[in-house]
Amino acid sequence: MQPHIFLYRMRYPYLVILILILGSCRQPESGLYQFDPRTIEEKEITLSGIADDITYIPLDNSFPLSGIYYPRYFVDGNIYLSERQSGVMRFDREGKLAGKVGSKGRGPGEYAFCFNYSVDEISGTVVIMDAGVIRVYSETGRFIRNIDFREYGESADVIEFFYSNIFISCHPQFGGDKYDWIVLDTLGNLVESKERSLPEFNCNDLVGGGIYKYNERIYSWNPWSDTIFSISPDFILKPSFVIGPGEHRLPRENFLRLEDIKLYYKPYLILESDDYIFTRYYYDNDLIIAVIDKETKTSYSTVLTSGPAVIGDNLIGGIANDLDGGMRFQPENYFVENDREYLAGLIDAYEIKARVKTDEFETFQAKYPEKKKAFEELAGSINEADNQVLMVVRLKQ
Repeated sequence: MQPHIFLYRMRYPYLVILILILGSCRQPESGLYQFDPRTIEEKEITLSGIADDITYIPLDNSFPLSGIYYPRYFVDGNIYLSERQSGVMRFDREGKLAGKVGSKGRGPGEYAFCFNYSVDEISGTVVIMDAGVIRVYSETGRFIRNIDFREYGESADVIEFFYSNIFISCHPQFGGDKYDWIVLDTLGNLVESKERSLPEFNCNDLVGGGIYKYNERIYSWNPWSDTIFSISPDFILKPSFVIGPGEHRLPRENFLRLEDIKLYYKPYLILESDDYIFTRYYYDNDLIIAVIDKETKTSYSTVLTSGPAVIGDNLIGGIANDLDGGMRFQPENYFVENDREYLAGLIDAYEIKARVKTDEFETFQAKYPEKKKAFEELAGSINEADNQVLMVVRLKQ
């Protein structure tokens, strides 16, 4: 989680400098890692510290992509993207359009919303959450059935395939919602459920939760809870790590001034690899990417925006790219391919064109000069108005 419905890409009017933060994080008595956004000190980090390769996948220009939501899936050589106007689409590993999943609309078998969907890595089945109904499609994009899940509550906000079942995370905030999460099969039968564990929160900040998958488990977070839980294939819950207590946590009561909302910690995205946890969050007027070293329990972060952020198409900044000297990296997806771990993020074609024209790029001593040359060739092969490009980095083993 961009985005899951609550994960936004934002725009800020000037270029920010990459900073890396080394934070001393206290460990709670339980022994779990405790993340605290207040314990921050600046220290720079580069892509070469976590990755050893970088590639780019330009997306098919057969028709314009007006906006791409999170999540994105790399499944069995295919790339699945959800586009604002056209819905969920499938591309091959080279970025060529391979097919669409159903179509946007309000007729039979169509869907009005497409920013919350999932792809089954086993069967290729695609499910799309659409206003209380899950639309189920085959691997080829053919409509199969609807699943109405409104009887389980109104706060469901994220779905994810989990061993060919549909995991639906509810992240309740207000009263009346019964479940933290439910699991359905693709016929709509209830497989498992977790009853609500949190009290009612009446805060007027309507931020949602999220989920991510790692190492055959699913992980769920709720901004109103201090614990990120992992869920095993047999639906056993286990705490993974916690958010430290303090005045940075969202209050239960309403804000007297709406501008105060910007001061509190709100996670928008969490990814995990064998060595790191990557999280994007908003805190104290900044949108931040943090990198947590799982072995040393130290945390690093880079500010993406500073000051009041507005919703838009781009984020400024990211992890410094010393592999080829190209764009700064904003991790948005994690996937495993051929037993290697990867992170991916989107960049705009015009940004690539602009980057190679800078004096900084011309004089930059890239760790892999051949990769810098390939980035220059990429810039020469695309136009400013072309569709976005996927930036894919391979994590070190």
